[in-house]
Amino acid sequence: MKDKPYFERNNFTLYLGDSFKLLEEIEENSVDMIFADPPYNLSNGGFTVHADKRVSVDK
Repeated sequence: MKDKPYFERNNFTLYLGDSFKLLEEIEENSVDMIFADPPYNLSNGGFTVHADKRVSVDK
């Protein structure tokens, strides 16, 4: 993979970037899990939990 890892520890590596571009570079059958966190802005009635406190996320 040509992108530089964002974080590495023991047997896992994190990459920070556009998930579609990064997916094109991953060798087939070389990963156990992919976690992508797109900005869906999903919430529960305009509220979410941050630092153990309920906060408004309405925009």
